[in-house]
This record gives sequence, structure tokens and C-alpha cells, in this order.
Amino acid sequence: MKFRPVYNLEFPSWCPELNIVGYRFLRVDDYQQKLQNLQHVISYSSEFAIKKNTGTHSLTAFVEIPKNEEKAIFNWSGRDNIALMDVLLLLTLFTGRDVFTLGPQTDKQIIRTSDVIIADPRVFDWGGTLRCSIPYKKQTIDPEPYGYDIGFEEGLNKIYKLISSNDWQKKYKGGYFLLLAKSAFKHQILESAFIQCWTIWEHLFAILNSQWLSGKKIQQIGSADKISFLLVEFALTGDIDTASRKRIETLTEIRNRLIHFGRFPERSSSYNDAVLFIRLTEFILSKILGLSPSNVFNTVNNLERFLRNE
Repeated sequence: MKFRPVYNLEFPSWCPELNIVGYRFLRVDDYQQKLQNLQHVISYSSEFAIKKNTGTHSLTAFVEIPKNEEKAIFNWSGRDNIALMDVLLLLTLFTGRDVFTLGPQTDKQIIRTSDVIIADPRVFDWGGTLRCSIPYKKQTIDPEPYGYDIGFEEGLNKIYKLISSNDWQKKYKGGYFLLLAKSAFKHQILESAFIQCWTIWEHLFAILNSQWLSGKKIQQIGSADKISFLLVEFALTGDIDTASRKRIETLTEIRNRLIHFGRFPERSSSYNDAVLFIRLTEFILSKILGLSPSNVFNTVNNLERFLRNE
């Protein structure tokens, strides 16, 4: 049996293992300490009492490699063009940590630690809507009343099945925007997260309209029109009226000011508007991944208030 060491994977509380498309992720024996070694921006208590911590990379799991590994659905460079890389991407997006692995080995011992420093050990700033959108489902364990969220495992398997389908791959041109999301949601200044999310919106508009619009025409269409299209396409709002369009144009102003002058416009609402745009990105990605997006961050309400200029 072959294993790979897995870094920074945080399991649902009381969950002993995760089985995702043939890969079995197992906690390390000293998981409690390894979990504590990760960065935690707040103290909390669930299965374990965890103290806030600057943190670093931590070996939290081993993944058992199936005998016959499937090829990756994304185009990964290098030798590891296998489904495990896809699974690690989903785990990264849905746990809010950069989850990665090293090379295969024949037992659960660390045989090399190269490449660890290239990943980011910090908790992601964004992407919380994705995790909250997977429905909770309790798996009872002994002794009661403890149980763990089996819904997380089931949800990721459903998502992987969806994004592996020919129809999804064709519609979303291979799903490259998920790789963009990994970069957009990581810990960084708000300006960087905002502009990377903007790239995702531009990318989605292009791939959803490439069958009837040329590349040149797509470039010529105004940003407000692209945002309006995606808001309606993913049922975040109804028809865009004149007043709503003017509000959407203020998002374009934020983008233009940032691109050309390096800073947001000097108005008090710029910060909140940029945060809303990022949360809307999370909302759209949740829908694309077959989830019913959680409104835990009041994204829908905030969008309505934004469009009404309240």
C-alpha cells in the first residue's frame, strides 16, 4: 500500500477519515497537536480546545493511494497529473487552507520534506461561502452524543462527480476559474483579492459567451454589462434596471481606479463594495459547483441594499 503525507488538512470535528473519489485521508496519530500547529486566527473549542496561533505548515494526514489512479480533470503541470491533485484543490477551496502533498511512499513515515516552503501556511481570507454551502449531515459515532459531519465528504464527492462530467467540462471550459479562485481567496490585501475576483468574472463571461461572441467582441463589451449578465445568469438578481446599472458602474469605477492608480476610490463605501464583490464571487462559484449558496454573510441582502443604493 502506498501513502502520501498531506499537509494542512483540517478534518471536520470527530471525523476520523475522509474518502473522496477513491482516496482515503487518515488523520496522523498526533492529530490534535498537528492541528494546533496550524495557523488559527481565533481561539475556539470543538473536538479540541484550540488557541489562536501564528502557525505554520503541519503534517495532519496521510492519504492512501488507490491501486488504479484516475487521470486529473484539470491540466496540472509536472508528473502528478492525477485525480489526487483535483481532490487537493477542492479540499483547499473548501477548508480555506493550502492543502498539499509530497511524493508517494510505502509507509506512513516522512521520507522527504522538499517543496513544503512554497505553499502558504496562512488561513484563507475568503471562500467561506463555499464551505457553508455544503449541507451538514450528522454521522453518529460511539459514544453518543458525538458525531461528525459526513455531509462534507458526501458533498465533495458530489462536486467532483459534477465537475468531471462532460457537460460541465464543456460548459466551463475545463473549470480553470477554480484555480483562479485558489489564488483569489488566499490571505492578501483586499485590493489583490478584488482584482483577482474581477478576473474570474471576466473569465466566466468569456467562456459562457464564446459560442456566439468573438474574442474581440468580448473584449469590447463594457464591464458593467458583463457583471449585469452574470448577476442575472446566476439568479442573484432579476432584470437590471437603469438605477441598478448605475450602481454596478460604481464597481467598474473601483476596478478602473485600482488598475490605473493603484488604489480604491477615496470614498467610504469602496471597502464594503469590494468585500461584497468578493462574496458574490463565492456565491457564483457555489452555484457552479452544484450547491445552494449559503447566505451566512448576508450576501443577498447586501447586494439588494447595494443595488438600491442604501
